[in-house]
Amino acid sequence: MMKRLIYIIVAFTMASPVMAQFDGGIESPFSLGAGARDLSMGGANIAYGDAATSLFWNPAGLARAQQISVSGFHANLYDPGVVYQYFGLALPTLDWGSFGVGLFRLGINDIEERDESNIQIGTFADNRIAMLLSYGKHISGYDVGITMTYEQHTMGDYKATSTPGLNFSINRVFGFRSNNFEELSIALNGRNLIRPGMQMDISKINYPYSADFGVSLKMHPVADWNHTVLLAASVTKIDRINPKYSAGLEYSIGEFLSLRGGIRDDKLAAGCGVDFKNFSFDYALIDRDLGSLNLFSFSTSFGTPVDIKRERRAREREEEFYSMMNSQLTQKNEEMIFNIVEQGKTALDAGDIEEAFNNFDRALFLARNTDYDTTAIHTLQRQTKVRLEKLIEQENYNRLVDSARVSLDSNDYLGARYFAGQALVIMPESERASEILKLAEKRISETTSTAKMIESRIRQADSLLSYGMINDAMRIIETVKKMAPDNDQVRMTYMKIKFEYWRQIASDTYASNNYDIAFEALDTALSIFPGHKWCLDLKAKINDERKREREITVIEKKNDQVSPAILGQVETLYKTAQRHFENGELDQAVAYWERVERLAPGYQSVREYLVKAYKFIGIEYYGQNKLREAIDTWSKAATLDPENNEIRDYIKRSEIEIRKLKELSYEH
Repeated sequence: MMKRLIYIIVAFTMASPVMAQFDGGIESPFSLGAGARDLSMGGANIAYGDAATSLFWNPAGLARAQQISVSGFHANLYDPGVVYQYFGLALPTLDWGSFGVGLFRLGINDIEERDESNIQIGTFADNRIAMLLSYGKHISGYDVGITMTYEQHTMGDYKATSTPGLNFSINRVFGFRSNNFEELSIALNGRNLIRPGMQMDISKINYPYSADFGVSLKMHPVADWNHTVLLAASVTKIDRINPKYSAGLEYSIGEFLSLRGGIRDDKLAAGCGVDFKNFSFDYALIDRDLGSLNLFSFSTSFGTPVDIKRERRAREREEEFYSMMNSQLTQKNEEMIFNIVEQGKTALDAGDIEEAFNNFDRALFLARNTDYDTTAIHTLQRQTKVRLEKLIEQENYNRLVDSARVSLDSNDYLGARYFAGQALVIMPESERASEILKLAEKRISETTSTAKMIESRIRQADSLLSYGMINDAMRIIETVKKMAPDNDQVRMTYMKIKFEYWRQIASDTYASNNYDIAFEALDTALSIFPGHKWCLDLKAKINDERKREREITVIEKKNDQVSPAILGQVETLYKTAQRHFENGELDQAVAYWERVERLAPGYQSVREYLVKAYKFIGIEYYGQNKLREAIDTWSKAATLDPENNEIRDYIKRSEIEIRKLKELSYEH
């Protein structure tokens, strides 16, 4: 009888339980909690606790664990012989959330055991153990956690084991884009959703349902200081018991010293903590019903943080994808080069030497940044070039002789002399050119009229201008202008040549992306011929390019303001684009990457992928002789990567080819 009485007294003394009305149940003796840091803040910090103690306070906090965390806790309850201890372990993983194991112990040793006559017959120990198995994971913006509880009570020859219990919690963290406020955390924790119970001799103890709601705000009192303030508040509702409130404050100086205070159940608490590298020591002094308690905790974290592991893995995956993308695009580029070379050979066999040379030249241009063996292409291009030069030389000779003959027949003796002289430069032994030259010089010597001489030189300048020899035409007309400054025809020709001079500068500088000089040249050209459509169109295009550059800059500045919801959408789009590319669907991949760039400019490697893709698509257009489409595509790449000399060379070369083909709508 006495032995059973001692058991009941000690059990109730150790537990100091909270009894709910009617059949609400009795709280666990471990409801005091764990961790000197948490208890020094009144137990209010459930929304922003440490990983290794979150198993008890809020298992959703495990989802935020970055390293393997271990925490040990020790306290003597009212008497040196009564110990209250906790050990917690948090183990985060890359993809499967975080796991945790916690162990409570409440124990008394050397309790006297007496018989019915009050004679001591020995001693016994009373130990109560609680095990916590927890899991936490971040899901769709929320941290969720679950804890399975299990208790065992051993006292002397008596032993009891509880049925399992279940706790569930959910947590949400809101970040601030402010120098003073860092983040707000809100947590809801439901305890004993599956109620554990323990059979004690002839009676059974059931634990009550309860719920915790907590809010924590992390802030910096002065933005430039390395000090942090953590404010926490919570409310606890136990089944059939009035709500209980807690509040806490932590002031951290750098990452070394923390001062804490709190209130719980109208009882005050205080404490401090010292951090050194990955080790922490915390102390708490709390006031409870039976007196003050001194509590101590030691915790440490080790291993590579999960975020760094994820970044490292993401970087490795990005590098693998980037390498694969380069390999695929290079292979396609080489196939295109091969096809262009074959087209050149076909043209060569058909006698179209100029087309063959252009194909070989394009193939070499596209192959210069690849590992493609260009030896055979070089040989073909060199041989074709020799034949083409001879052909061009003969064509130029024939054109000059024909021009000289036409000029002579139209009494343009100066023009005839000029064209015949140029023909003799190409073929010094030409009898036809020599004959025309002699006749032209003879007619010039016979002509004394100044008016005819001026008219002849104007025609000569016009002729040079029509062949793109702007500087030669300018020299001739400037000489004539000195002879007849008031001649309207001379003045008009001078303005036309000068206009073409500035238009040429505008075109060349625009092709090299030197928009400022191009804009100035266009203004000068428009001062000569106001309203000229070609000039106005090019000015509009330059303005569009400048506007696009400004918009890119503005978007980049706003990139830091992308919300977590948008970032989630961006990540999905980004991965979808990669899958499309892996499936060979380049157009779809580009469309998704463009959406990513619009929503979050500079996200991951999206710009590098787009530049690579734009470059390849532009090359495809170039290989199909769709020069304007190629330029438009490469311009997108140049906007994303302005320092890319290769892209600029592509654009410049295509612009030159367009000018050679005289495809500009307003050339004349």
